[in-house]
Amino acid sequence: MKVISLIGNSGSGKTHLIEFLIKKFKSKFNFEVSVVKYIHEHRIGEEGKDSFKFSEAGAVFSVIKNKFNQNAIYLNKQISLDALINWLNKSLYKVDLIIIEGFRNVSYPTILCVKDIKDIDIQLNKNVKLISGLITLNKVSEERESEIPIFSIQQNFERFTKIFNIP
Repeated sequence: MKVISLIGNSGSGKTHLIEFLIKKFKSKFNFEVSVVKYIHEHRIGEEGKDSFKFSEAGAVFSVIKNKFNQNAIYLNKQISLDALINWLNKSLYKVDLIIIEGFRNVSYPTILCVKDIKDIDIQLNKNVKLISGLITLNKVSEERESEIPIFSIQQNFERFTKIFNIP
């Protein structure tokens, strides 16, 4: 199982890129992909809904299921990202790739999504292996003097997989 981290400011192309990666890894490698997203601004679950009430009342797990075969598990307990990844890896369901979004201080290989070249330096960290996102629409790719490549993953998926050693 591989883990890829994705960081970037709001509006930099992260969600679009994650959607592309999920579809591409499924079609090209038949990978089962999981996504763990860090949400800083709001609580999980809608206030007033039963699942929210159950968690607020102290349920450690609150599981919801609907007629569309969609399931959600609310874990109301402090847990580290590494423990959560380990839990996914040991689950009953196969997971080949986990994409984590919004966790800035992790040691996993990271994609930095940015809109503009000026957004790079303030977000760069030692785990960033590639810069992508909306910046690649501006013909800025590879113009920056750095050992970190800037390119569109959608247009050069094979190069991305080599950098991140997948599969």
